Amino acid sequence: MTRKKSGVNQAIHSERRRLLIDATLTAISEFGLGDLTLAKIAHIAGLSAGSVNFHFSSKKALLLETLAYLAQEFAQSIEQALDRAGDDPARQMLALFEASLDPEITEPRKMTVWIAFTAEARGREDYQRICGAQDRKIFGITLKLCDQLIHLGGKQDYMNARAMANSVQGLIDEIWEEILYAGESYDREDARTMYLAYLASVFPWAYAPPTSPGRESRLSVAEHSLRIVLAGKEEAAAVSKLFDFYRQFYGKPADPQLARRFIGDNIRKNRSIIHLALDSDGRALGFVQLYPAWCSVAAAPTCTLYDLYVDASARQRGVGRALMLAAEASARKLRACRIDLETATDNFIGQALYEDLGYERDTEFYKYSLELD
Repeated sequence: MTRKKSGVNQAIHSERRRLLIDATLTAISEFGLGDLTLAKIAHIAGLSAGSVNFHFSSKKALLLETLAYLAQEFAQSIEQALDRAGDDPARQMLALFEASLDPEITEPRKMTVWIAFTAEARGREDYQRICGAQDRKIFGITLKLCDQLIHLGGKQDYMNARAMANSVQGLIDEIWEEILYAGESYDREDARTMYLAYLASVFPWAYAPPTSPGRESRLSVAEHSLRIVLAGKEEAAAVSKLFDFYRQFYGKPADPQLARRFIGDNIRKNRSIIHLALDSDGRALGFVQLYPAWCSVAAAPTCTLYDLYVDASARQRGVGRALMLAAEASARKLRACRIDLETATDNFIGQALYEDLGYERDTEFYKYSLELD
């Protein structure tokens, strides 16, 4: 019984410390380091001022723990992103930028606090130790990736990896500064276009420049250059062709007969909801496929967005967004409580679209699969 009670007390202690660190982030972002008091932190946390001293020996200890928490969170985000990217330095560099744009890491409150600590670090050896270690670690990763990319292109005789790493970190710092001032209105998709253009300009053998279609080339339902229709028997052939390309994109061999049978059965048996994108000439540009399901916990219907495919000629022109909005409308019509989807960890363009439409990345649950013969 004593051991069980001790475990419960430890859990409460850890939770109170976490609560106080989160309150410190809010307090610094609202009042700054200069006007910060333990009373303000305790008020935000909903705790008594005396309880702060119970969990932290001093205000200094709480501030150091808060700074260490931010540094560790960002470091873990970088490490996880690099692990998911595999061994390809080009993909790892993209992952580095994406981790630096992660809304969870770069929320305005945390950005304000990190920059406040960095500014104070010049005169504080303890802050300098944490901030400096973090900066050196990230720069080391960036330097290694730049060196690998330079060797990949055979440019090591006249390109300096350290100069490139400084340039990359300068761009990330500029993005962070823009996030700080823009807050929630910051356009991360525009930032992605910017860093992709930069990478394509300095490492053209590893990256293609992002497409920047003009206003005339974008397709719009409102301007009648794009139609989104609910696929029925008449649209089955067009969807099947796109579905075959979709499967090939994921490494499956071309099989038009399988595609026709599968899509035909889905439409005939109402197993799924399929929306088809057509241009003003009736050419099929892409499709999205939803599977209705149920959530036992919510005791309500849900939808799984399993397939989204846009023909290469129509990408970056608003087709994917229009299909996603059509899928959302269908899910709402079914009174679904949510839409679930999965995407590749390196599908940065897709992730940007989903997040911009309000989808949130799951950080609480693991996905398991059991392959059946």
